[in-house]
Amino acid sequence: MIQEGTPSSASSSQVDCLACGERGRYWITKAARDVWRCRRCALVWVPEGLVVDDAGASIYETETPIFLQDGNEAYYLDETNLASCREKVAFVASHLPAGKRLLDAGANFGHFLSVARDRYEARGVEISKAAVAWSIDHFGVENHAASIYALPKELAGPYDAVTLWDVIEHVPRPAEALEALRRTLAPGGLLFLSTPDAGSKVARAMGARWHYLDPIQHIVLFDRKNLGRLVAGAGFELLAVRTFGHHYRVGYVLDRLAYLHAGGVLGAVTTTARKLGSPLSRRSLYLNLGDVMGLVARRVG
Repeated sequence: MIQEGTPSSASSSQVDCLACGERGRYWITKAARDVWRCRRCALVWVPEGLVVDDAGASIYETETPIFLQDGNEAYYLDETNLASCREKVAFVASHLPAGKRLLDAGANFGHFLSVARDRYEARGVEISKAAVAWSIDHFGVENHAASIYALPKELAGPYDAVTLWDVIEHVPRPAEALEALRRTLAPGGLLFLSTPDAGSKVARAMGARWHYLDPIQHIVLFDRKNLGRLVAGAGFELLAVRTFGHHYRVGYVLDRLAYLHAGGVLGAVTTTARKLGSPLSRRSLYLNLGDVMGLVARRVG
């Protein structure tokens, strides 16, 4: 349910923009969490930050992380991720020669690592112990359970490249994360990342109903300008920007639309379609709506 009006008492004191420091402005409440926007640079963020349990563990650190709840496993574990990762490896390969050292930050269940290791000396870091264990069991990749804010010594680098695929929207301190990853790079090393584009035509048209506006998981959403400034401020020179698509199961797309638009017409239609058990549910499709941006940047100094 989406509400507009007055922020709830759940908002923390973090109402200054995480990208430029300007005072933020309350926008909407969605999924019982307040969403704010920057008056100056249009950054979108959730002042509460990460969802944590009573013990202080985030939704990514529990024994059953958010990746494996509410139907998310249909996305995170599906083999269609391998096809999406091949597109990302091809992007990296257009800027980085084979054989180089690469750290995949936020490596999740290891799909990218499983593809990248054929070309690079690739290792990963991921905060979810459950995801790390799955990646090792299923792909045999080198993946380590740790925070990108505090990498263990064995992951210190230097690396020729760091990848950050669909991760920065999940972290509470994005500037600090980029600075930490910069320190792992050799001089001139490359940063590759992807993240939803809140300034895209689709995002602007859908407004509060944009499918990437998920304040449970996506606590910071950028557009090309404010992300570019953040990257530059962290000590990188922007080299190229592009869009990325993704391969999905039809059934997952229907489930996600039903979840995001619960109570609305679109949610009712997609829920009905899923209940009817469409024979197309297991079919895969490639979607690129232009609302996921990717970039490559070079470490300066």
